[in-house]
Amino acid sequence: MNGMTIAFWVLFALWAILLFSRLRKEAPKGDNHVHDITFDALILAILCVMAFVPDAGYITIVPGVSLTLMHLPVLIGAYRKGWKRGLLYGIAFGVTSWIQALTNPVGFNAFFIYPWISVLPRAVWGFLAGFCFSLVRKNHKLYANPLGIGILSFGLTILHTGLVFGDLFLFYWNEMVALFTSSDPAGAGIAFTFAGIIGLGMLGEALVAALLTPAVGKALAKAASREE
Repeated sequence: MNGMTIAFWVLFALWAILLFSRLRKEAPKGDNHVHDITFDALILAILCVMAFVPDAGYITIVPGVSLTLMHLPVLIGAYRKGWKRGLLYGIAFGVTSWIQALTNPVGFNAFFIYPWISVLPRAVWGFLAGFCFSLVRKNHKLYANPLGIGILSFGLTILHTGLVFGDLFLFYWNEMVALFTSSDPAGAGIAFTFAGIIGLGMLGEALVAALLTPAVGKALAKAASREE
């Protein structure tokens, strides 16, 4: 991620915060429906921007293999709004992944041109994330505990990767086995390197989620409580 991308995200974050604050102030107090629409619009807009600005939401590591930060808005939205919104944001995440694959079906990304690979596991994951956060929300102390939310966000990110690859092995067993195993030493080395990239990327995604989800989620919760 270069300096221009970082600068873009700093400016975009400031714009999103100001826009969200402005819209909420203009909405009648206690009108949760308007607030929900505002929140949905903001999360969906962030997902779209992250998806289609190069190296913002999908960061290319090697041609055809990308790490993703798209899970972050989904987790934050699920943390604040529960399983229904988690499902909605998960579907939006999946659709952007599908479009990305259709426009650039190179290497590993080619598997994601099929909606049951790109959309289905993200929809299930968004639902599960929202459901888990809804359960945690019943315990106010745990819901407000950054460490607990961070650990849960870390685990949910690992779950996301597991669901995607579980789906890949379910539908494309032979291709996945051929990709990750080889009797040839050179092929085995490539497979090991590929698996290592995916594993390290998964841990990086999980660590970012563990840090940002409780921080941003708590800030949004405080802003909402002041306006209720």
